Amino acid sequence: MVSIVDQRGPIMTMQPLLVSEPSIEDQLYRILNSTRPDYAWKLRRYFDEQWDPSLTFQNEDLDGFREKTHFMVRKLLQSNLLSLAELNQKPSEYMKFCEHSCWIDGSVAATLFGHFLIFGGSLLFLGTERHRPLVDVANDFRLPGCFCMTEVGHGSNLAGLGTTATYDAERGEFIINTPSWHDAKWAIALLAWNARVVTVMAQLYMPDGECKGIHSFLVPVRDEEGRPLPGVKISDVDWLIGLNGVGIGGAMFDHVRIPRENLLNRFADVTAEGKYVTSFASSGDLFRAQISPLMIERLVPFAVAGVKIALAVAARYGKERRQFGPRGGPERPIIEYSSHKRRLMPGVAESYAISLMLERLHLEADCTMPEPLPTPLQPLCASFKAYSYETATRVIQNARECCGVHSFRHINKIARAQLDMHGFAHAAGDNVVLYQYAGRILLEDFAGGKGPFKEATEPEPSTYSDTCAKHQALFAARFAQLLDYTRGEFMKHMGEGMNRADAWNEILTYAIEVGRAYAIRETHKQFLRVIGTCSPGPVKDILMELCELYGWSTVSAQLGWYRDVSDGSLDLSGLSVERMVLEYSQRLAPKLDLLVDSFGIPEVLLPAADLMADLPGKFS
Repeated sequence: MVSIVDQRGPIMTMQPLLVSEPSIEDQLYRILNSTRPDYAWKLRRYFDEQWDPSLTFQNEDLDGFREKTHFMVRKLLQSNLLSLAELNQKPSEYMKFCEHSCWIDGSVAATLFGHFLIFGGSLLFLGTERHRPLVDVANDFRLPGCFCMTEVGHGSNLAGLGTTATYDAERGEFIINTPSWHDAKWAIALLAWNARVVTVMAQLYMPDGECKGIHSFLVPVRDEEGRPLPGVKISDVDWLIGLNGVGIGGAMFDHVRIPRENLLNRFADVTAEGKYVTSFASSGDLFRAQISPLMIERLVPFAVAGVKIALAVAARYGKERRQFGPRGGPERPIIEYSSHKRRLMPGVAESYAISLMLERLHLEADCTMPEPLPTPLQPLCASFKAYSYETATRVIQNARECCGVHSFRHINKIARAQLDMHGFAHAAGDNVVLYQYAGRILLEDFAGGKGPFKEATEPEPSTYSDTCAKHQALFAARFAQLLDYTRGEFMKHMGEGMNRADAWNEILTYAIEVGRAYAIRETHKQFLRVIGTCSPGPVKDILMELCELYGWSTVSAQLGWYRDVSDGSLDLSGLSVERMVLEYSQRLAPKLDLLVDSFGIPEVLLPAADLMADLPGKFS
């Protein structure tokens, strides 16, 4: 075994990757990192052996916070742990890398996301050989870049973006222009701090005035000294409630000229002679082709990473913090109180559920990229992104409350994780919009009614408990009821003469619930699949109990829905369901250390267990 030591003393003892009888913790760790377990171990070793513990945030001002964030991103990208050139073959390695960077700080993860995945991804997924020279200098952060898609007045309506790119055939250049502040690029990571080249999504206009729809262009915005280039106006959003180290900003372009070759031309091009070339029959098809490869951003594990570190901090604190106790006796650790177990343990079960589902989607990405994710996966990617961030926001809030007043301190990470999660929830699409998108695809039956994984077998009922089977039946019945009702209402409105847009608006709130119910059904089903792969033994038993707790707490949160679709085989009275959630929480609480240690968060990235390590010095 390898003992990791720094100036503060021993940090942890790491088990070898391959042992004849792996511990329960190692088995759970490999299951939670099933797509790339060896790479996850490699990252753990890097942080345990090489990460400087002084690289943490204290009380920096805005510029200091950003400077330290970008220093750490540069250090990470120069560590030879990741290659932009391999992103389209190994996207799941990037996801593991991003999860660990999120444990450093959300701003580090968001900066890595904006530069590496979105800007770098645009070079790989939308560009061609003529753009390859930029890949090397973007790979190690020598050329910071970002992706300019969202606009002030258009938000998620990407097809309605206002920025224009007009082709000048005589000079062989595109003219990038922002018609008004309403069309300014906004909420763009890195743009306010150090981005030098940006990918701009804009409406392409040919010399005859014809609009060819949305295309992507590389636009230089700063010189090497960091000054905005002529015609580029950069704005800073200033202080946010989270992610302040990223440098989030906006930009307007005043007839900025770029070479014809700066069009990212994998799917469409303009020749030197000024001829527009594409193999797509319509601008809509072309738009979907351009957007689809970038939908991998919905699989970034910020929600999972945030939940894991929040629960790890709260679990450690629960053992250290003592409060009340028997009259005349010592104070008791708060983790011993049943109320505390009830608050923490359902979140632990949910963390395992969303982690296992995300691993499944990462495997899909590995099998699919560099081609776009197939249509049957789109509703699940969208709905699960929304569901995982809804879950993370709630679980992290609860975990933070379990840490009392110390959780408010910036140095203790858990409040930062909570605030950063609010920012992450808006990346890659607002949650409500993503549920709408998923609901629309499901209602139109693009998935063929077969769910997202056409090649995946259904979970084998003999491998999991009767309780798990009944929970899955409830989740499936709720989804089916919502789907049938919402589709019927839509067709009724259409039959009454309502136009398609108005009919859609009438059933919109139900369509959102369709997306949410779909994510819950599939997340629980994936949990059952994973249980089915385990041999009988303690690991399978733990996962079964977690899955049962996840099922009961999910039913509890929306009990009215499930009573409506119940076949009566489960007692769904309010008291009975709450009793089951409490019973499973208390049953699993003795395993809390094991469950959070299996997350594999390097000790160097965690705050002091009691969240008070620096307080003696403040009173000396």
